[in-house]
Amino acid sequence: MTSAARITPSAYQRHLYGSASIAAAAFDDVGYSTCTATTDPGPDQTLDDVTTTCCVNHGGVPAGTTYGIGCVAQVDNPPPDYRPTIVMPTWPAPPGQDDAQLEELEKLPPLPDIP
Repeated sequence: MTSAARITPSAYQRHLYGSASIAAAAFDDVGYSTCTATTDPGPDQTLDDVTTTCCVNHGGVPAGTTYGIGCVAQVDNPPPDYRPTIVMPTWPAPPGQDDAQLEELEKLPPLPDIP
């Protein structure tokens, strides 16, 4: 997998779209999360395709992780020890599954109060 710190959005976008359509933009994490939550993959697409498209369309850089493709903000000349914040896609839960997960959370004891 490619590290997000080694790929610049311009290089990635040049790879996908050519240099003519590149526009500098700030990463819109809310727009990215909304896009991944509301976009269903087409018949010839995967979830990673949707994630990559939403990421690039909202000014981010696709980043491969153990859990799939995420998105990071562009950082010009990051320090050698830079660790980007990777925003993972927001996928809706399958019908009925979110209720079971919420019930499991409700069974847990409450968190202790913060002093």
